[in-house]
Amino acid sequence: MATLFLVDRAYAVSVRYSVMLDAGSSSTKLRVYSWPERKSTSSTLQITETFSQRIKPSLSSFQDSLDLLPKYLLNITSIAESQVPSSSHNKTHIYLLATAGLRFLKEEKATALMNMVRNVLSDKRNHGFVYSERSVRILSGEEEGVFAWITANYHNGFFSSHQSLSKAVGVLEMGGGSTQITFLPDGPLLAHMFTLRISGRVYNLYSHSYLNFGKDYMERRVKDYLIQQNPQVYDILNPCSLKNDNYSYEYGNTTVIFRGSSSPSECLTIISNFLRLSYDTCYPKPCAIGSIYQPSVGSDIFYAVAVFAFVASDLKATDSSGRLDIDKLNKTAHIYCSKTIDDAASVYNVPPEFGSNTCMMALYITELLTFSYGFPVNTKRIYSFKDINGKSLNWPFGAVVYEAELLARDYPCPPFYQINAGTSQHQLRLTKDHLSWQLKHHQYQPPTQSGSVTRGLKLPPIHPPRPRTGFPMTSTQQIGWRSSRKECQLEKYGRYGPGPRCRGRYGILKMLNWPQEGSP
Repeated sequence: MATLFLVDRAYAVSVRYSVMLDAGSSSTKLRVYSWPERKSTSSTLQITETFSQRIKPSLSSFQDSLDLLPKYLLNITSIAESQVPSSSHNKTHIYLLATAGLRFLKEEKATALMNMVRNVLSDKRNHGFVYSERSVRILSGEEEGVFAWITANYHNGFFSSHQSLSKAVGVLEMGGGSTQITFLPDGPLLAHMFTLRISGRVYNLYSHSYLNFGKDYMERRVKDYLIQQNPQVYDILNPCSLKNDNYSYEYGNTTVIFRGSSSPSECLTIISNFLRLSYDTCYPKPCAIGSIYQPSVGSDIFYAVAVFAFVASDLKATDSSGRLDIDKLNKTAHIYCSKTIDDAASVYNVPPEFGSNTCMMALYITELLTFSYGFPVNTKRIYSFKDINGKSLNWPFGAVVYEAELLARDYPCPPFYQINAGTSQHQLRLTKDHLSWQLKHHQYQPPTQSGSVTRGLKLPPIHPPRPRTGFPMTSTQQIGWRSSRKECQLEKYGRYGPGPRCRGRYGILKMLNWPQEGSP
């Protein structure tokens, strides 16, 4: 006997999908995510990664062969379409977000590459997914750090349990090209603020990315520094490399031979030069590296991921719970960096190809955490994780959460940003997106059902605000006065008039019979 079950469509839960192409420095990682549609934006999205595949080569490898790029991208979209039900293709957003691999390309190369990507992915003949202006872009380092923060706190259960803000974890991330620090400050935030909303709650994060401070670029900077300190020398000792680790390095049109000398103290001196604080130009205070503002790390828990986690694991500087011991890492680094490359490999089981880099990174990480970020050397608040409960702490997951929240139809208007020379590209893009969304979805429409308003009540028409002609705008964009006298016009002479007949400071001096020279 067959049993037929009838389900009311009102109770059927629709499933949403998102396709993310993580365009990294060595490959493009295709990830597909799904989640049941939620009833309220105050609830947490239950997102699951359903598919992941690494596709080589990297996107940046096509910078000089753009004609081959469409085939590469169409192969990826074809794989993605096979992982999403065909009935959901027209509701699934596709994103290609590039990181440090493209940030370091020359501007004209990166622009041409990304334009080609946009041309391919925006063409509806190439795939059935949803494409928008936000679908293809090069991430800022701050965005990458914020997305990693979202991932860590999502897997930690912070958003679903609506815990107090003090329970949010900060994130320390390092890749090959840059390093990021992102956290929720305890006190006021004076710069580098990144505002987002997750599950109906608004967070004002501090996030900053240091380009050229990642693993690969720090290693390159040390070599370039040594060459500059030893002009016309083509065989140089590298204190940040282990003994018996000898290799050649291309510097311009010159080939330089580096020989490891296993000198941790000398290596640390070089690294400290890169992390030096510029007290004279540090504003607002306090600062981390150079003149970059950073509020106090406070008492929050931090997760150190990516390169931080690999180095801490190699030198066994964490306990069973994953807590990082900075003092142990520092002492172990000095011991490790004094060995030959063969001894280091046999004692610490570090592959020889990573032996010297592990030495330099261990010294660099301890200095970065204590001298730059301001963690006490005996802190117990940093945990070094590669994953949480088997779930990777990669930024694409956080990016999907962020983009899904932006697509929520009741997403509130962001706070007004002060648009100036220091405004971040993220703030400009977000402001533009919100304004576009409001124009599309918030146009005034009079009620059509008489029962929706009190009978007989007439609502006044809504008109756009008109400029207030009685209060002219000054050159500083502030409401103020403007004299009809040419010699007193603010636009010409600045904030105060130049003589006794003008209003302002000089008028007051005249009233008090004080000399004009006494005005500062």
